[in-house]
Amino acid sequence: MEESMVEKTLASRRIFEGRAITVDILDIELPTGRTSTREVMRHRGAVCILAQRPDGTFVFVRQYRKAVEKALLECVAGCMEVGEPPETSALRETREETGYEVDQLISLGKSLPAPGYCDEVHHHFYARLKPLAGELQLDTDENLYPVFLSAEEIEAAIEDGTIDDGKSIILWDFYKRAVKRGEIERV
Repeated sequence: MEESMVEKTLASRRIFEGRAITVDILDIELPTGRTSTREVMRHRGAVCILAQRPDGTFVFVRQYRKAVEKALLECVAGCMEVGEPPETSALRETREETGYEVDQLISLGKSLPAPGYCDEVHHHFYARLKPLAGELQLDTDENLYPVFLSAEEIEAAIEDGTIDDGKSIILWDFYKRAVKRGEIERV
């Protein structure tokens, strides 16, 4: 990190604490000596999983998102539990939202979805699924169902805006790069 860019935190006050996020107001000093404030949303992190069935199709979910008042087509994803390693979260979320157990899990990288105001980190994974699905194990407040898509259908959905969820688009790009590098064998 360039020392000339560091913003020093002078004081911090928590103004909201919810079950998924907290919000802090930070009084900061810029490298120039001027002071300002930053509003920072804190989040424990999430996992994003591109789950692929043995037949080559991918499992996405259709999920209603209240913040944008519509059902989105997204990759499998969920919040990490406090202290839970990303890999454990990815296995759990895949089982809960798809009913499938994971045969192979590959880390594809991390991304920062909104670093201008939030410290959330997304951990991206590719999961090759075992052949048989069990029952979904959704949280009591989850409103979603699985959707099976081919690679061509995913490409078309991103192109026409049907898939407009940022984490899903980033994950799909990470996956294609890993295939190109030979780290994932295309089914």
